Amino acid sequence: MASANIRVAWSKTVNSYVAVFMKTSPKVAPARQASFQVLCRIESLKSFSDYALYSRALARLEPLDRNLSTEIVLGTLRWQAALDFLLAAAVSRPLEEIDSKVRILLRMSIYQMWRLDRIPDHALVHDAVELCKQELRSGTDKFVNAVLRRVSREPPWKQPGFAERCPIWDLVSLPRWLWERWEQRFGFERAREYALSLNVPPRMSFRSSSGSTDETVETFESIGTVERSGLVPGAFLLNSGANLSGQKVSQSRFSVQDEASQLIPFLFGSLKGYVWDVCAAPGGKGAILRRLCGDDGWVVSTELHFHRARRLRDFLARGSGARSDVLVADASIHPPFRCSFSAVLVDAPCSGLGTLRRNPEIKWRARPEHPGSFQALQLKLLASSAGFVRAGGSLLYSTCSTEPEENEEVVKSFLAMHSDFQLVRPSSPSGVERWLGTDSMLRTFPSAHLWDGFFAALMVRKP
Repeated sequence: MASANIRVAWSKTVNSYVAVFMKTSPKVAPARQASFQVLCRIESLKSFSDYALYSRALARLEPLDRNLSTEIVLGTLRWQAALDFLLAAAVSRPLEEIDSKVRILLRMSIYQMWRLDRIPDHALVHDAVELCKQELRSGTDKFVNAVLRRVSREPPWKQPGFAERCPIWDLVSLPRWLWERWEQRFGFERAREYALSLNVPPRMSFRSSSGSTDETVETFESIGTVERSGLVPGAFLLNSGANLSGQKVSQSRFSVQDEASQLIPFLFGSLKGYVWDVCAAPGGKGAILRRLCGDDGWVVSTELHFHRARRLRDFLARGSGARSDVLVADASIHPPFRCSFSAVLVDAPCSGLGTLRRNPEIKWRARPEHPGSFQALQLKLLASSAGFVRAGGSLLYSTCSTEPEENEEVVKSFLAMHSDFQLVRPSSPSGVERWLGTDSMLRTFPSAHLWDGFFAALMVRKP
């Protein structure tokens, strides 16, 4: 009996401590806690945001919290330069001297104050301070509290002359070197329009893996409004702002792929026989090539790294169409083929500067030398693969970049060294003419449409 009384007393004591703890221990909003963890991972591990957002930190959240966390993460990355300008005005020390995790926490908090209107400032300050206590070293909470209260009390973006005081590259949120590069290339107004367009969320686009679209479209209609692409056959678009965060859908029935990326394989027109997808991972374009070839074709996909080739094989196995093989091979040296191909796609490694809307962290990692750093590899890939294009066959070169060093200059250099190839103007799919320049090359500009910036040039080997 005595032991029972002791257990009861102990139980009451524990419960009272738990009750007090629950009342007095501040709770951080799950979306903001997950956002902070994801942003730190992107910063420290150099992860890409579209992969980091499918982390365990977000998987535990309710759908609304996942959507909010996605907005906070991508918004903070898109507007990072402007946020740093606002932050610099609120602190008395250089930003470089502030711990990187503290900077991330301040950026994401100021982003919510500035760009979102659903969350009271006092809740943002509270959560930031509690995150400091949980995640950062002692003493940082007082600094974060002081900075955020100062920003909340006198928001810099509401003060007269804010836009005039803020340098244009910070105002549009670009690294200075990239702004100056685009201003020189496009002129002030067009560069400004382009840079600001990258801070607008892209439209999600997808296509059926099996070719049967009804079930796939029905799945996405539970998330938002779905419409067919007016340009890319088989592509569907989800209304702007909708995303898969928090949605439990089977990705075996569909593949999410940017509309401009889906467009590239259709530039070939009709396909038959053997087709080579040179830099094939992750496999979206290869899956389309299989469908274009039909049951009588054969698509060979090569990838340099074994782990990427294995994922590529599994991805292509989900779809249907032509037979396919996946090989681990370095296509820039000497591919292991004894046959020729009717069509070869070289979707070359590049700086990725055409995908800044979808992966804004690339803005802050890119350097002035990066656009030209891939040119030698791109030319090697083109030259190596060209030898396997049969007479009358097609060679399609593409990148997810908008920069001439890895686009027009590569094609010009290749054609100068390979007189047996000539540039041709794509006529497929219907409507592609709008996106072709006078030089017959394709450019999908993000400021003209909610898609990524891709470049492509279609060449034919002379008979």
